[in-house]
Order: sequence, then structure tokens, then C-alpha cells
Amino acid sequence: MSQDSQVRLPSWRSVGAEVLQWTHNTLMMVGFFVVAAGAYLYLHPKSVLSLEQNVVQWVSARKVAMQELQSLGQRASDMGSGISTADAAVLEPQALPSLPPAQMAVADWLARRYSIAPPAMRELVAGAWAVGREEHLDPTLILAVMAVESSFNPYAQSAVGATGLMQVMASVHRDKFAPYGGARASLDPLTNLRVGALVLRDAIQRGGSLQAGLRMYVGASSVASEGGYATKVLAEQARLQQVVASAKPRTVTARVQTASSEPVRRSSAT
Repeated sequence: MSQDSQVRLPSWRSVGAEVLQWTHNTLMMVGFFVVAAGAYLYLHPKSVLSLEQNVVQWVSARKVAMQELQSLGQRASDMGSGISTADAAVLEPQALPSLPPAQMAVADWLARRYSIAPPAMRELVAGAWAVGREEHLDPTLILAVMAVESSFNPYAQSAVGATGLMQVMASVHRDKFAPYGGARASLDPLTNLRVGALVLRDAIQRGGSLQAGLRMYVGASSVASEGGYATKVLAEQARLQQVVASAKPRTVTARVQTASSEPVRRSSAT
């Protein structure tokens, strides 16, 4: 192979010359932009003032933001160190009051059946018992209506606008929701429960019987048009009543056993 055919590597001088040429061109471009910017600012002094004002405003805003962050941090520290033992106890979640055995059994059964958090279901069951006493309604009937109407979803809404646990038409029963703040309160679980119980009680009184009242509650004009609604509610109520009945005999049985054991001990002593 001849020397002419060999590839010649560039020398250090040629590489240095290319770097110098590239640097020279770059500096020329930078200088051009600097001169152009200076000329523009010279010909437009208002732009210089606007730029200065923007910079000053940005610096001031940043300073204010830093001061606010420091103030928030100081207040959080003061609040953390200033909370007393009594205040800390109030902030801690409070345990729900225990329910009677029958109500507890119903709450646990419904919580499992409808996949509802047990604490929330206990509140609903306690509310149904309280409202049932006030309105002279069986609490298991109120719970059965809630189960069929909404499956215990407090935010359920039907196609015709009925809302809440008991699927009450807030637009129709505005007078009943008025003491609780108006129609918006229909999405509050306990308020919806209370108003729904009132509507159910009135429907039963006007219908003359439980089945007729359930048909009126659902807005059906006849048995054929209710779609088996009353049957579903009564079936669910029967299941709940079985749960209540299964929870009550435990204490009765224990008392019977205790009473029956007394004569045995006495006879053995004699």
C-alpha cells in the first residue's frame, strides 16, 4: 500500500485553527445579539422600565412568599406545642356507644349483607330504632325500606329524582325537609331516614294497611304496578325480625339456667 493511499490524520494545528474559527463565529453572534438588544433598549426606554418593574415585583413577591411560609411554619409549631391534653383527647376519634344486643345483631347482619362499614351501619340502626319509637313504626320496617330502596347508599338517586337512603322526593316533601335546612338535607343520612319515616307513616295511615301504605310510598296505584315492592320489603323485614328474635333469647336462656340451678345447689346442700 502506497503512502498516498493512507488516510492522513489532521494535525494539531488544523484542529486548533478550526476551534478558534468556531469560537470566533460564536463570539461574533453573541456580540451581534448584545448590540441588537442594546440598540432595542436604547430606542425603547419604556421596555427597560417595564423590565425593571417586573424584576422588582418578582423579588418582592418571592420575599412575601418566604415570609408567609415562615409564618405558617411558626404557627404550626406554636399550635403543636400549645395543644393541651384535653384538646388532644377531643381530637382523637371517639368510640361509638354500644348498642343493645338486638340492635347490634341487626347492625352486624346488615353490614355483612350490604358491605357497609359496621360503625356507619350501627348509626343507621340506632337512628331507625329512635325514629321508630317516635313515629310508632317498627324499626325493622324502616331498615327494610332502606335496604330495598337504596341498599343503604345515602347518595343514591333514582331516575325520577328520589334521593337518599329512603329515596324520598325532596321536591314533593319540601315542607318535611324545611326544619332541617331544605331539600339539600335529603342527602344527609339521618335526616333522610327521619323524613322517609314520616312519609312512610303517613302513607300507611292513608292506605289503611301496611301493604297499601308501601304501595303508596313507592307511588304505585295497584298491586300489579308496584313490581313486587311490598313483597320485597316485607320479606326483608321478616329476615330482620328473625335476627332480632335470635338475639333476644340468649339473655332469657341464661336467666332460666341460673334460676334452675338454684334449687339444685340447695338440694345438694341438704
